[in-house]
Amino acid sequence: MKTNFVPRVNQLDSIQLDNEIGNILRHQVQNILQCLPPGLLTYVQPEINLILNSTLWNFSIRKSYATFGQQMLSITYERDQLPQRKLVFHYVLTALLPYVKECCQFRLTGWSLLQRVVAIVENALVLCNLINFFKFLKSGSRPSLVDCVLRISHRSLDGAKRRNIGYSYMTRELVWAGFMELLGFTIPFINYHSLKRKLRNAFRLETAVQPVEKVQLSTETRCAYCNERVILPHYMGCSHVFCYYCLKGNQLADSGYQCNVCDYQSDSFKKVVVA
Repeated sequence: MKTNFVPRVNQLDSIQLDNEIGNILRHQVQNILQCLPPGLLTYVQPEINLILNSTLWNFSIRKSYATFGQQMLSITYERDQLPQRKLVFHYVLTALLPYVKECCQFRLTGWSLLQRVVAIVENALVLCNLINFFKFLKSGSRPSLVDCVLRISHRSLDGAKRRNIGYSYMTRELVWAGFMELLGFTIPFINYHSLKRKLRNAFRLETAVQPVEKVQLSTETRCAYCNERVILPHYMGCSHVFCYYCLKGNQLADSGYQCNVCDYQSDSFKKVVVA
């Protein structure tokens, strides 16, 4: 049974599904091509996107008269709504125009007049999309600008069924959202550095470390905290060298901060002087 009635939420969800399918496909292609040298395919990125969009259009609109997102929600266009002439226009609007825009933005950056024209056209399309969206909320048909231009509407294949809501899923989302709010409220009150120090001391025997008068510094010296080349070298009394910001930040966050290598504790620090 076919009917002209399609809930607004289903039509909007079909657009979201189409966008997600396109993003997933582009992500898979990027994973396949990541072994190539960086920047090798940057110049032909518009052509890659054109091939992907054309492939999606061919196996969805051209063969089934519905996008993949619409097929997942049992929505389609009637064959009489998309004759050959409208199919060509649909392909031009959904695949060729984005390709032309990408070519202008990526390859014709020196043409300032053309860039201004592209920006004006893009802003005009955004405004038209907004107007069409309010029109869709009122009429309940043709949610996209392409549907409005070609005057094609969705049709349901499952009859005028109401959309069922899974309250179990909604309950899980509410519980998870409440738990995340609780964590976001309580975590800032926990001194992570102090807690980590106490746990480390609880599972490791403390050793008495004698303060040193002079610290050795060389070109190979690494910060005892971030393990990177030391910047503004300072030490807290033991033989280990820290970056100034690593040591100062940890002492501000934890008044009982200990060296994370030898557990030496001090509330002051000194600059390393190269002799």
